[in-house]
Amino acid sequence: MRNETVVIIPARYASSRLPGKPLIQIAGKPLIQWVYEHALRISGAREVLIVTDHRRIEAVAKTFHANVMMSPADIKSGSERVGFAARNMEANIIVNLQGDEPFIPVDALNKAIDLLQDNSKLNMSTIACPLRSEDEWRNPSVVKVLVDKNMNAIYFSRATIPSFRDEPFHTLPRLLKHIGAYVFRKEFLLQFLRWEETSLEKAEKLEQLRILENGHKIGVVESEKSSFGVDTPADVDYIEKVIKERGINL
Repeated sequence: MRNETVVIIPARYASSRLPGKPLIQIAGKPLIQWVYEHALRISGAREVLIVTDHRRIEAVAKTFHANVMMSPADIKSGSERVGFAARNMEANIIVNLQGDEPFIPVDALNKAIDLLQDNSKLNMSTIACPLRSEDEWRNPSVVKVLVDKNMNAIYFSRATIPSFRDEPFHTLPRLLKHIGAYVFRKEFLLQFLRWEETSLEKAEKLEQLRILENGHKIGVVESEKSSFGVDTPADVDYIEKVIKERGINL
């Protein structure tokens, strides 16, 4: 049942390009508040929790009455931070929702949760959207995912995959732009975090490749809507422009 689901938002203070990124103000609210309030729209989630390594983020989260937990500062990745919080929870499904993506398409994320609920053999799912241009395809900041005919991931990459040998780039129905949200069965998440990093994971700096290299499937739900992360000051300006133009809450 959906009430077995908990959403966990990892929020790390340090960032090479935007230190203190979760606290950056966007249209009058800190980024982490936009993400948290957006996560509350995930239907049937029993709890939404912010997990952070910094007291300033904890203090700000409490101002908008968020559930928040402190984690050790030496945790390396967002998934490990999520696993730290999830280990003692009584929940079967854990959603790892990135703390810098306020545009996560909730409808697709709900379907990704349903995918695990409806398929007992699947341990992990994620979401993606159409890859809309050659510029996106060539951009190493855009993670591409190739899926098979059953919408299971074949490979994730920052590179320009697949290689079009005989013709220039064109869109393919199973070449998608990955969106940074993951749905795990809790026990599988904890198992995954005990595995050693794999060679492809180290090469691409994409931890989901550890799942594929160990022979497990990742189900992919396609979203009509895209998402947009915050990595640079220009991203902040873009999101504020979108909010102003659309007159909407994220």
